[in-house]
Amino acid sequence: MVWRAYYLIKRDNYLKISTLLICIFSVFAIILNIEGSNCITQINSSSPPLTDTSSNEDGEVGNNSGIMNQGAEVQHQQQPQQQQQLQGEQQQQQDADEQSQEEEELMQQSYELRKYCFLVTNLYVYSLFGIIIGFIILVLWYIRYKKIWSGKKNDPLN
Repeated sequence: MVWRAYYLIKRDNYLKISTLLICIFSVFAIILNIEGSNCITQINSSSPPLTDTSSNEDGEVGNNSGIMNQGAEVQHQQQPQQQQQLQGEQQQQQDADEQSQEEEELMQQSYELRKYCFLVTNLYVYSLFGIIIGFIILVLWYIRYKKIWSGKKNDPLN
């Protein structure tokens, strides 16, 4: 009886390897499952909203060209309006550029987060494969050493 316990514990590599695989990959699977669910939550919460960038209106003031206004006062009034229009257009262009840069940064962050989540998900699947391989080795060990366990029934000394 003592030699069986010694043989099973000290000399049996199938049992050691299968137990080690099951334990290590189970821990990895638990950690990666938690990290994967956190990652999915981050993706859902930080997805950039869909915005229509083509709806920027220029806001130009209509110019009635049918009426000819003469005089220095009209020309002086039109020059500040044109300058304001140019400043307004420049401001809108700067705002559009800033908005597009922010959208680009959000898209880059979203892409990086999706790559990370893809990696975590694949590692989780591989850890499940490690657990399955550990159980297969454990079954092979049981089949191989079934005769040692059943040797007590066929023992002629008892």
